[in-house]
Amino acid sequence: MLFWATYMLVYTGVHSDGDDGWWYYLKIEAMNLPGAMITAYVNAYVLFTHLYARKKYLSYIISAVLLLFVASLLNRVLSEWVWEPLLLPDSTHLDAIFVWYLLLKGMLWFLSPVLLFTLLMRIIQQSFYQEQQQQELAQEKLRAELNYLKAQVQPHFLFNTLNNLYSLTLHQSPGAPVVVLKLSELMSYMLYDAQSPGISLQKEIAHIQNYIQLEQLRYGNRLEVSLNVSGDTAAVSIAPLLLIPFVENAFKHGVSNETDLVWVTIDLKVKEGWLQAKIENSHTTDTITPTGERSGIGLRNIIRRLELLYPHGHELQQYREPGRYIVDLKIKLQA
Repeated sequence: MLFWATYMLVYTGVHSDGDDGWWYYLKIEAMNLPGAMITAYVNAYVLFTHLYARKKYLSYIISAVLLLFVASLLNRVLSEWVWEPLLLPDSTHLDAIFVWYLLLKGMLWFLSPVLLFTLLMRIIQQSFYQEQQQQELAQEKLRAELNYLKAQVQPHFLFNTLNNLYSLTLHQSPGAPVVVLKLSELMSYMLYDAQSPGISLQKEIAHIQNYIQLEQLRYGNRLEVSLNVSGDTAAVSIAPLLLIPFVENAFKHGVSNETDLVWVTIDLKVKEGWLQAKIENSHTTDTITPTGERSGIGLRNIIRRLELLYPHGHELQQYREPGRYIVDLKIKLQA
């Protein structure tokens, strides 16, 4: 309705320079409205869809010319037989329908702009739709890859924890029931909380604390763990299960291979919209791959997730110093 109201006002304004007045030319434009509407809707929803969009350009041009001719002819019939006798009874007389000058004038002056405008609008609409589809496909592909990577994290984590539980049960350790309880809490987090795209950083830290308690039960007095948290962790969100693989690897590659007293230090700081995570562990044996990165599904997985989730919002460094291995991670957080 807005389009056709604008069409009527524009055409009336363009043609109302004569002596007959604005109201007269408004009635003239109303007489041409049926042909213009047929041109617009047939072009937009028939010719464009079945010919232009399928790149049948020659067929489209021929059909468009025929459409203009039919619409102009319809306007001539309606004007001579209906509109002029009805709207202009005092100043009209019956003329021949096939007056080629008037037919061509209707095609080129009145109807061609309508045809070109609706074609342009459909081209823009199709371009926008295709771009939207491509974005949706890209997002769906990204979502599928992230779900796959997240699904890998859970079995990998469960496998390591069950190995710990198996070791305790072999020695009939009284800590085994506690491990089962903590494992239940960990699995609840992974099955429910971790399914959302973002989780409170405070909950992610609580998940890490549960894991640390499991490892402390396993290693006993020969393990010293320090977890230091600063900043407002409840007010910011993070993608779930991002930090735990680094903590796991600190135990797996740094602690489990040592026979003496071992230690793990985890410093988490929220500052100016960034999470600064520094994870260190004692390290004396050579468990580093030739590329300088620790092996295993967990770290390869988490590095890929960081690239997908925070492509321009993270920094990751992993390096070894005498007696220690260090992971330094920074993530741009969302409130």
